[in-house]
Amino acid sequence: MEKRTVQLELISAKDLKDVNFFTKMSVYAVVSVLGCDPRSQQKTKTLAVRNCGTHPKWNNFPMNFTVDECLAQQNRLALLFRLVCKHRLLGDKDIGQVVAPIKELFDAMADPSKCTMTFAAYQIVRKPSGKPKGELHFSYKFSDKVTVAPAAPPHAPLLYAPPPHHLLMDAQQPYAQPPYVHPPYAPPPYDPLLPPIALPPRGYDYTPSAPPE
Repeated sequence: MEKRTVQLELISAKDLKDVNFFTKMSVYAVVSVLGCDPRSQQKTKTLAVRNCGTHPKWNNFPMNFTVDECLAQQNRLALLFRLVCKHRLLGDKDIGQVVAPIKELFDAMADPSKCTMTFAAYQIVRKPSGKPKGELHFSYKFSDKVTVAPAAPPHAPLLYAPPPHHLLMDAQQPYAQPPYVHPPYAPPPYDPLLPPIALPPRGYDYTPSAPPE
């Protein structure tokens, strides 16, 4: 199994959608890898840039991710950048996101053999409308391929191929109750020592009462 390390430096964003109407926004970013095994999910969160408004600057915030070379070349892995407005009272609110395919980043490098950072700019997509608004800037580079022996999984192995550039939602199958089957009737065993059962006589005696005087 061959792997690479993606070294990222998050630089800045501009022209974000302002989701805070009273004060300037404080913005942080959450970066993760899409398409990998969910049991080994990689995620990094930056510090919040306080009162930055629509132009946050993270000043080359560093982060590293390890990716599977085979899945990356099959275009099944991507970096997800989520931009979030931090708010103590009303709760944090999503601003937008960027999905950058790993293969696209690798192919865009001028010279993959050189250990130099490559600048990238991606359009930010607003949530939940899906409309473009703003731009994200970061730099990156890839390490050389390293062969790693697959470790024994602690649980059952994953039995599906990761999807390209989007998350899977586990579909829960509805519970079907098995039909109830009545057991067959079994008469009690015959015991010759028990006395026979006396059947009641047919009909019954009726004595009419005397009429009232």
